[in-house]
Amino acid sequence: MKKFIASVCIILASIFFIGFIGVRIWGREYISKNIRIAQSKYPGKAEDALISFMLDTANTPGERSTIAIWTLGQIKSEKAKPILSDLYKNDPEGKTCRGRHNEVLCQYELFKALNAEKVNWLPLYPALNK
Repeated sequence: MKKFIASVCIILASIFFIGFIGVRIWGREYISKNIRIAQSKYPGKAEDALISFMLDTANTPGERSTIAIWTLGQIKSEKAKPILSDLYKNDPEGKTCRGRHNEVLCQYELFKALNAEKVNWLPLYPALNK
């Protein structure tokens, strides 16, 4: 019985570890893709291109939220924090934008970006801010 419990524990730990590594790889790739999208339209390092993408109203509010705002939080952009704060309307649950992401910036994404160190259970990706 002890061998069975030990085997189950090892298997569960292995699944957790592989899942954690998979999420880290997926996150890094998703962030890198968002940075490439922003840099294809705007020059500069990741942070500058993402800020430009976020501020350009020619991009849809949905794109600005999912590509730029979320990614700026994940790369721990200190430069973007004052801009994000100006756009944030103290709506951590995103009630004001629910169902309107094609019209307004997502307040929940702004909340997450401003509080990424506190609300993100995975380590962030500041190394991608280059």
